[in-house]
Amino acid sequence: MKKIILGLFLILGAISFAVPKNLDANKVKKAGYEITRDEDSAVIFGKSTDNAGITVALFIGDTSAKDVNDSIKATAPKSQKFLSSRETKRAYISKYKDNEYNGFTYSFVAKNSKSKGTIISVLYMTDKALKDAELDKVVDKTLNEIESFLK
Repeated sequence: MKKIILGLFLILGAISFAVPKNLDANKVKKAGYEITRDEDSAVIFGKSTDNAGITVALFIGDTSAKDVNDSIKATAPKSQKFLSSRETKRAYISKYKDNEYNGFTYSFVAKNSKSKGTIISVLYMTDKALKDAELDKVVDKTLNEIESFLK
């Protein structure tokens, strides 16, 4: 259920972008992710672990990380109550409380990607309220993993 909610969250924000051709789909699948959408507008993939549900969207084109971040905020489902946002050197981070499942969703959009013109957007859903230091580790670990999928 977590993957469905996370997928819907990102699909609502994914409108007019192009698919990155530099994604190594074999690495994505080997890491346990399932590609759920591969169209001209976006590549979306996700996985569930014991601790979290993770949905990733890769966008390419004439947009900025800030625009993607703002779009996600604007299209968040009503069940996701916006709690806070902050910015690090690496990403824009927003925190939501899920009113239906009593968990938390963290949205982070990488400011820069190792692949020029590719925007990485991640929804990380968990039952835990993460403190900033713990969340920063999750952001770094997840973004490093996603960037390893880019050629």
